[in-house]
Amino acid sequence: MEETRETVPVSIPPAGWACGCTRRGTSHVRDGRPCQDAHAIWSSSFMGEPILVVAVADGHGGGKHDLSHCGAALAVHAAVSEVIASLPVPGGEGAWRPVSGSGDEELQNRVTARWKGCVTADAGQRMGLSPGGEGGQDLFSRYGTTLLIALIDGSECWVGQIGDGDILLVRPDGSIEAPVPKDETLLGTVTYSLSSRDSPGLWRTARFPLGSGGLLLMATDGLSDSFENPETEFQVFARSLFERVAGYGIERVGSALPGWLDAYSLNGSGDDMTLALVSLNPSQRAEGPGPQVSEAGAAAGNGTGPEPGGGIGSGAGGGLGSGPGGEKTDAS
Repeated sequence: MEETRETVPVSIPPAGWACGCTRRGTSHVRDGRPCQDAHAIWSSSFMGEPILVVAVADGHGGGKHDLSHCGAALAVHAAVSEVIASLPVPGGEGAWRPVSGSGDEELQNRVTARWKGCVTADAGQRMGLSPGGEGGQDLFSRYGTTLLIALIDGSECWVGQIGDGDILLVRPDGSIEAPVPKDETLLGTVTYSLSSRDSPGLWRTARFPLGSGGLLLMATDGLSDSFENPETEFQVFARSLFERVAGYGIERVGSALPGWLDAYSLNGSGDDMTLALVSLNPSQRAEGPGPQVSEAGAAAGNGTGPEPGGGIGSGAGGGLGSGPGGEKTDAS
């Protein structure tokens, strides 16, 4: 399967490590369609505070959204660029924290506005539209995409989501938190989007302390759709990943992600897949133990074993990835 847009693990001391992988789905390879997914990981520090931004996007695909693969790439670029742009000028007045303080509730709206500006500029280059002109709602729909963002400092994590996809946090004791609950109003292939007319009001956001640390997973829906029962089996998958990261380290798990995602796409949804992992160290302010290494993981040797989760479900696509490959429709 075609290999697309992978990243090597990124260190964010003292917060932890991050890695991501995007793969073109089986059905997209078969039909000659581009990969609709994208991800970006950026880390730095400001005044001694670590900063990590992780963004994951899934373009809708289909005739109405014929440039959504570009829209997804522009979305993760906009997320990282907006955080960088919000950093104060060195020597300026006032402190800045990436996920606390005033103005955080507006970050998702600034990202949306930046994405629309990027779309307008891209359309100007492709189709001769004025970069500063009004492209209209139909233009934004052509680039339609979902977006997941995580913004992490040394003690907290802020997450934002528009549209489908999964964000889970596995704690060292095996408990699983879903900071942004699923939107049960969306059915079938309909999803909210950066291109939706009322997109500023469609974001769902949350903030949580790093506490005892754990593993943060951010994934496009092609992955969870590959399980027979996405609600329960995807949580089993998430716990298995935590055990592998704790036992082998995120670098070796990251190197195994392409093969695992290819297998899930081939035998499951057939869709493009993106999975970003952030191994979070306990906050320096937190009490309690850090991540625990399972006995099975510690004794398993050099490999990371078969794909996590105890096998591959038949998924929505079924069989050998023969489904539609995750094409979505903007809910606007």
